[in-house]
Amino acid sequence: MIAVIYARRAAGRICWLLAASTALAQGTSVLWARSCDIRSQVCEGEWRRVQAYEAERWCRAARSNAVNEGLTAEGYQTAMKRGFVVDYQCLPDTVDPRGPKGTK
Repeated sequence: MIAVIYARRAAGRICWLLAASTALAQGTSVLWARSCDIRSQVCEGEWRRVQAYEAERWCRAARSNAVNEGLTAEGYQTAMKRGFVVDYQCLPDTVDPRGPKGTK
């Protein structure tokens, strides 16, 4: 009986460690956004960092929510008034879509 309890505890700890190591292996993902002109259909806005997430799946969920907000009737009307829509992208925290930073 005691051996079963210890085995369950050990199995639980191993599962927890595997889950933690998987999360660390995925790394942090960052949600980036930039504006795209509706008329010219060109995305020339500078990328801006919106938020960092512990896992890529959370970043993708936030991206989906942001895109879905833009697909509502209110989001469509706002985009038409402003003349631009927002492009979202999830990237690893080691990647900066603005490119390398130069020194001055």
